[in-house]
Amino acid sequence: MIINRSKDSSNNSISFVSKDMGFLLTQSEVSYNFKDKLVEDIAKQVFAENRLSVGTVAKTNVKYTKMFIGVNGYDTIMSAYTEASKKTKKKYMIEANLDKFNVIEKGTVTLSVMFEEGFNIINTTFSESMENVKNKVLVVDQYGNKISEKVNNEIFKDVGVIMQKVIQQQENNTVDVESEFKGIEQTCSLKGYGDVTCITGRGVKVKDNYTGLVGLFYIDTDKHNWDSSGNYEIDLDLNFQNIMDEKTAGQDEQKEESSSLNGEGTLNGKEVKAEFTAYYPSNNTMEGGFTQAMDGKKLVPSNNTCAAPSQLKFKTKIQVKGTGTNIDNKTYMVTDRGGAIKVVNGVYKIDILMSSKEECNKFGRRKGTIIIGDGTGYTNATGKASTVIAEAKKHLGKPYKWGGNGPSNFDCSGLMVYCFKKVNVNLPRTSRQQATKGKKVEKNNLQAGDLVFFS
Repeated sequence: MIINRSKDSSNNSISFVSKDMGFLLTQSEVSYNFKDKLVEDIAKQVFAENRLSVGTVAKTNVKYTKMFIGVNGYDTIMSAYTEASKKTKKKYMIEANLDKFNVIEKGTVTLSVMFEEGFNIINTTFSESMENVKNKVLVVDQYGNKISEKVNNEIFKDVGVIMQKVIQQQENNTVDVESEFKGIEQTCSLKGYGDVTCITGRGVKVKDNYTGLVGLFYIDTDKHNWDSSGNYEIDLDLNFQNIMDEKTAGQDEQKEESSSLNGEGTLNGKEVKAEFTAYYPSNNTMEGGFTQAMDGKKLVPSNNTCAAPSQLKFKTKIQVKGTGTNIDNKTYMVTDRGGAIKVVNGVYKIDILMSSKEECNKFGRRKGTIIIGDGTGYTNATGKASTVIAEAKKHLGKPYKWGGNGPSNFDCSGLMVYCFKKVNVNLPRTSRQQATKGKKVEKNNLQAGDLVFFS
């Protein structure tokens, strides 16, 4: 598919750049809320709704639940297959075969082609880097208390020092520790005389003693070049292993949990002056590119994130006040940095992630304040908590009676059962049982709507 065409009068030439049809899947964004849907059916739906012809789609029998808003079709399908890969232990890739799309197992085809020095290799490159190594993972709770830790001894032996990754585990979520380990990165590439069978996902044999590239390698990217003289060369990015292009796009559907009764009121923390601008995901250094500084993952506007000065640690929550726009009272998480994102004369420069250039231009530059969260949640009782409290106040003055379930009389736990039913939370009947439910919080973190038990 030709995507660029240019003419040059100095040598009467016309140049073309073409990509396979997979290019379309990276440009078209989607909006889905998949619930317990087969991974292969997700792929078929994305292909169909983008009017792309489908060949074969690898079966996994794995069901997937995730919400995708403003994510491209490629990342959506590969995120689903990344999850399936954890269970099937297979590697998957999307292949565009002329006019049809396939989802196949990656690395199962080995070409008969041999690239060999002095024959069809122009040059090869090989490099190693320990810059991104992580051989120890520490998992902590929302207050920084250790939950678990693990060291990958094999990676430790390679580098001889501890290079640790700290993960703050979110409530009711689990952490895939193994996926956080990163060994020494090895990259290699090859320029040779062209062969049209060399495409991404295939295995190819190489023999170049100088760089040590000898054996079977897997093609990660392939680029083919023809010039006006008829010369045909190929550029390949190679990998020692059959590595899947893993994606983790999408987000979990926001749900109210019965154990968390407080909605967003006023964030607990320190309020400071702030100046706000906006940015959006773009292949433009002025806009900050497509990924966030915290972890290199893709910028997703629906995740409510922002860029903040380095004085605010990653994952700090801030709440916006006083801009006179629809972002007031919204809470954002710090996941990004920027060259101009600083504290100037006590004013915090904050860049809010938005979905488009138009939205950013409309927002412009605004002054206001932010509340820098201290990790203890919100002060005001709103949402479910306010409903429970309002219901309880209706019954002030009614007599206490052991075993009373209301509405004319209550005991302590009976009153709680009665009030919490108003927000569809079903508590056990006795205080002894209720004390084992929900989430324990420290005394200095109590909020309106929490239950207090005396032993």
